[in-house]
Amino acid sequence: MSFDGKIRVEYARDLHLPDVGLWLDPHRSKPFAFVSHAHSDHVARHQQILCSPITAHLLKVRYRISPERMMPCEFFQARSIAGFQFTLLPAGHIAGSAMIHINCLNSGATLLYTGDYKLRSSRTVETASWLKADTLIMESTFGLPRYVLPPAEEIEKQIVTFVSDTLDRGDTPILLGYSLGKAQEIAAILAAHDLPFLSTASVAAMTEACRKMGMSLPEAALFHDHVPLGFSLIAPPQAVRQAAVARLPRRRSAIMTGWAIDPGARFRYRTDAAIPLSDHADYPDLLRTVELVEPKNILTVHGSTRELAAALRQRNHNAWSIHGNDQLEFPLG
Repeated sequence: MSFDGKIRVEYARDLHLPDVGLWLDPHRSKPFAFVSHAHSDHVARHQQILCSPITAHLLKVRYRISPERMMPCEFFQARSIAGFQFTLLPAGHIAGSAMIHINCLNSGATLLYTGDYKLRSSRTVETASWLKADTLIMESTFGLPRYVLPPAEEIEKQIVTFVSDTLDRGDTPILLGYSLGKAQEIAAILAAHDLPFLSTASVAAMTEACRKMGMSLPEAALFHDHVPLGFSLIAPPQAVRQAAVARLPRRRSAIMTGWAIDPGARFRYRTDAAIPLSDHADYPDLLRTVELVEPKNILTVHGSTRELAAALRQRNHNAWSIHGNDQLEFPLG
């Protein structure tokens, strides 16, 4: 897909900028790729990887990707390669997550790719930043109007209340979130309220990796097969099916996910509670991003792409789903 006078964008299972020679978060190995963050669905063993220094460290620790393949770039420091200027910006998703802004030095055309991001601030992640761009490629995970997340303070209160109520009952609180990203945010919230906790091995490993890169968190205390009275357990979602966790007596679990907005989320995840702690932009933040970036053209990726693009067209933006499955609206009357 291309727009006149703009940086061309191609999509065939993966996003490609042919003028730049760069792939954006491709799932398969490529010669030169931007990796926005270290979640597995955005990672492959590329020949050369453009990413933030924190993401480079996490890729080495978590996936054993050789540092020789990395091209780490500090936030806000522009780098020129083959006639294009690249600038990485904090995305606010997880530690080290980055947006990429690209400027064609010849034509002046600009493009911003968000990757996974959020505009809301949090305790553990760099607050998102942005630059204006002609073309905006934006995620649309929560691209439906019903996905409006509560303020961070309210979500934090829900977590603390769940933990306190569970402990008062003599039960063990189990807080479920991805080992990288969500788990560290949960840990920071508990630490801020002087609530002690243990971490499963995968959570502890990622917490220590983040601590090594400067994240302010207490050293992870490792869970084996027992949680002391008064402690919580931070674990990845799949841990509730593992024997060591399943054997814990009198446990109550809470899943941390933006999908908690959906009715019946706790039944879907088979937990006692669902709390809308999310590391993605909600619907109001998606709309606000467009206002901040002021793009002439918008491509939506990852999620409710068609619905978000349609909503943006109703707001007089030239917006299209990357999948090409848009339904055109014809005004009547």
